[in-house]
Amino acid sequence: PLFRSIIETIMKSMLYFLIGIYFLLTFFKGDKIMKKFLIFLLAVLALTFVACGKDKDIESYLDMERINSEFNIEKQDKEQIKFTDKDEPRSAYRIFNFQKMKSVDFKNPKKIDKLEEFYLGKNCEIIYKDESTIIVLVLAQDNSYAYNIQSFDDSKTELMMAVSIGSDKELSEDELFNLLDEAKSFIK
Repeated sequence: PLFRSIIETIMKSMLYFLIGIYFLLTFFKGDKIMKKFLIFLLAVLALTFVACGKDKDIESYLDMERINSEFNIEKQDKEQIKFTDKDEPRSAYRIFNFQKMKSVDFKNPKKIDKLEEFYLGKNCEIIYKDESTIIVLVLAQDNSYAYNIQSFDDSKTELMMAVSIGSDKELSEDELFNLLDEAKSFIK
C-alpha cells in the first residue's frame, strides 16, 4: 500500500508536468512532433495511472476491524477472505466468504442460473432466487439444516458473497435475508 501510494503520487506529478508542458507548447505554437510525443506520454501515463488504481486488496472493501474483532479468519489473500463465527454457542453457525471476481465472470448474465443448475443437480431446494442472489437449502435431516446464500455485489467492486449456515432449526426466509444483510454490512 505504501509503495503504491508513492508511485501514484509520482505519476500524478508527472501527469501534471506533462499537461503543463503540452499547454505551454500549444500556447507558443510548439513543434508538432513534440506535441505528438507529449500526447503519447500523456496517454501512457493515464493508462498506467488507471491500471494502478484498479488492483486493490479485498481488505480495502471490507470492514476488517469488525471482522477481526467478531470472527475467526480462516483464509485470506488479496482476492478472497473467509471467516467464521468465534467459538461461542449459538443455534446457527455461519461461514462468510467474500471473493473478488474477474469482470467477465461477474458480468455473465447466467451466473445465477448456473448456480441454480448446480444446486438442483445436488438435489438441493431453491428457497429464493433473483438476478443477483440465490438462497438454497442444502441439507435437512435429523434436526440439522444447512443453507447456502450466494450474492453478487458491484457497489464497490465485483464481489461474490457466500454465507454457509449450519443450524439446529429450520430458518425462515426472513432469517436468511437477515444473514444476507449482515454479510452486505461488512462492505464499506
